[in-house]
Amino acid sequence: MSFLRLIYKWRLQLLVVFVCAGGIGLLLSSEWFIKPKYKSTAVLYPANLTPYGNETATEQMLQLLQSADIRTTICQRFNLADRYQIDMNKKGAYSALYDTYSDNVDIRRTEFESVKIDVYDTDPQQACSIVDSIIGMMNMKARILQRSKTAEVVNLLKEELDYKQAEIDTLEVSLKILREKYGLLDYYIQTKEALKRYYKLITSGATKDRLVELDGILKNLEAKGAQSVSLKQMHQKAYESYSEIRVQYDKALSDSRKVLTYANVVAKPYPSDKKSTPVRWVIMCICAISAFVFSLLVIVVVENKGFFSKLK
Repeated sequence: MSFLRLIYKWRLQLLVVFVCAGGIGLLLSSEWFIKPKYKSTAVLYPANLTPYGNETATEQMLQLLQSADIRTTICQRFNLADRYQIDMNKKGAYSALYDTYSDNVDIRRTEFESVKIDVYDTDPQQACSIVDSIIGMMNMKARILQRSKTAEVVNLLKEELDYKQAEIDTLEVSLKILREKYGLLDYYIQTKEALKRYYKLITSGATKDRLVELDGILKNLEAKGAQSVSLKQMHQKAYESYSEIRVQYDKALSDSRKVLTYANVVAKPYPSDKKSTPVRWVIMCICAISAFVFSLLVIVVVENKGFFSKLK
């Protein structure tokens, strides 16, 4: 009750202070002192991203959007140092620039596993353009990273292809020698036909010259048959392996040439027609309430001067 009586006693003074402080807050929050800022927002979901380790695709996209090179390029492209009125020749200018950038560019993950980008600027069109540029540069950075990894796979598969091709060429040369020098085309078929013909000649009473000619073929089959079979099996396996690697190589090469986007934009940015900051009524209330409380403290001290003097 004493406190309420005190407020009632000084009601006129408190009312004047409250109104004046609110007016000052309203004045200080005007465009003369604080330039209004407009917000542009975009909401993204990841697409075509391959996470590393235990991270999610959303976390990977968030790291790309918050990367230092995207921040630096945005600051240079939109000349944010001049826009934020930062003298880059002074010591600590880059820290001030990046801190101001962080205050005006908010990139965070939502509870729905999407990423939200909020950009504040005194020009609504520029705020929208910055959001678009951040998304575009994220796509470019993700594409560069993916292509660099795919290029490594392509080079590795190309080396394997060259190795298999050299192995196939070596086997084909050896098989060609067996065909031309020893007349070995297919060991199993030739052996079967040669034996059939040999027994037929023997039973029909063929001459010794014909048997000698056939005997040479059988000796070639006996001497080089196992080598021919082994070379053919190795050639078949090498060719199958080459075909499998070729499929992987063609796929990796195709992936390295794809132009993909890595974000599904579910809420596109647009130039706002309504300012986002400052919220004038909040500033006015803070000023008025702060002045009111401070005035109350002063009044309490004034009303109790005798008490404080005795206490001293």
